[in-house]
Amino acid sequence: MLHMNRRMSLKMLGGAALAATTLPLPLAAQGEDLVVPNTYQNFKRGTIHSLHPERRIFNIVWEDLGRVKMRAADLVTNYPSLREGQIVDTHWYDYLDFMIAPKSAQNDARAKAMLAKGARLEGIPGMQEPIKLWRMDGMVTKVDGATIYLINASGGKPDEPAPDSGEVIQLPVAQTAAGQAAAKGTKPGDLMITVWSQQTAIKATVIR
Repeated sequence: MLHMNRRMSLKMLGGAALAATTLPLPLAAQGEDLVVPNTYQNFKRGTIHSLHPERRIFNIVWEDLGRVKMRAADLVTNYPSLREGQIVDTHWYDYLDFMIAPKSAQNDARAKAMLAKGARLEGIPGMQEPIKLWRMDGMVTKVDGATIYLINASGGKPDEPAPDSGEVIQLPVAQTAAGQAAAKGTKPGDLMITVWSQQTAIKATVIR
């Protein structure tokens, strides 16, 4: 899901609305206590490509992943001193699926509650801000293993600028067992609600 940049990882392919019927699917969420487990933590060395201090965002370039955009959690206390061109060792968390479910009033309400609450990192002391979540709804056009493509109908904001309504989006790969099961039970034409955590850094150590 992390090829070239975050915009590419949510690939814009262009699309048009299609008519279809929705069938019930299993809910992929981690209960009311929204937790990002430590097992999803990554560690890599890369070069800072650009920074967006107003949103605590930085783009980092890794040889194997290309350019990746992530938000610096409040644990990244040295964020104000980071500069473009610096090489940094980064501890970070990838996208994680919290909901992959058929469109319904109940699931819509639950997704809204998830976004309002945010998630927490497992066993990370001192973190005050929750991990931000984002939402993407729409009609499924294709399912490739644990990856869903859908026509964006929600105006979700996994990236800036936000994708346009009607664009076909390649969602991140579902990582949880529940999310993967939900993806496998999805088919083109289904109307879906999905909720994901942002890519988030918790430490950025400047090497040079």
